[in-house]
Amino acid sequence: MTDYDLRTRKALRRVVLLEYGCGPDTLRRRKICPSCGRANSADRTDCTDCGARLPEMTLYDLYRSRHRCCPGCGVAVTNVARYC
Repeated sequence: MTDYDLRTRKALRRVVLLEYGCGPDTLRRRKICPSCGRANSADRTDCTDCGARLPEMTLYDLYRSRHRCCPGCGVAVTNVARYC
């Protein structure tokens, strides 16, 4: 595989992650209401649906707190990995 092919695949993967809401950029922009489960923007403090107080952590912060992540790029790694 050429360098161009690798860059193209990486770019396409990023577009798919952003389009379907699974990428880190999307996770940084969302908070989930603990009462009703509605996704809210990260800058809100109260849920737009039920008015309940939203947590301080975004989905990305929650993900990072529950997984072992590479300090350089933030990718989740296994417990036996030495690098990502």
